[in-house]
Amino acid sequence: MNILKWVYSGIVVSIVIVLVGVLGQGKLFVSQAAADDANRPVHADIVKVEHTISLVEFDLSRKADLLRKTRLDFYIAQAKQADLRGWKFKRDEYVERAENILGHHLTQYTNDVVQEVETYTAQAI
Repeated sequence: MNILKWVYSGIVVSIVIVLVGVLGQGKLFVSQAAADDANRPVHADIVKVEHTISLVEFDLSRKADLLRKTRLDFYIAQAKQADLRGWKFKRDEYVERAENILGHHLTQYTNDVVQEVETYTAQAI
């Protein structure tokens, strides 16, 4: 008899967990900010990084540049979501990641340009 009580209790608890999961989906967890939050201004650091990204050239035919651009877009979107939710630490973390990727891209771009100039100069001589 005692075993039946445990089995029934387990079934009831499992049903409650499933019902909370199914009925509460989207209400208990915030996966994205609400649509009306899209009009709110974002943090100045995010605006600064977006402006810098808009000034940088990406050669999307190159796999590395395409990957960097995709990752930058992802981290900026995540930083905006974190900002809308008020998660300052996460926002700063995503902005920092985007800045690091951008800095690496600019360093690689500069190195590629220098190599092209050196190659062109060597061919001209």
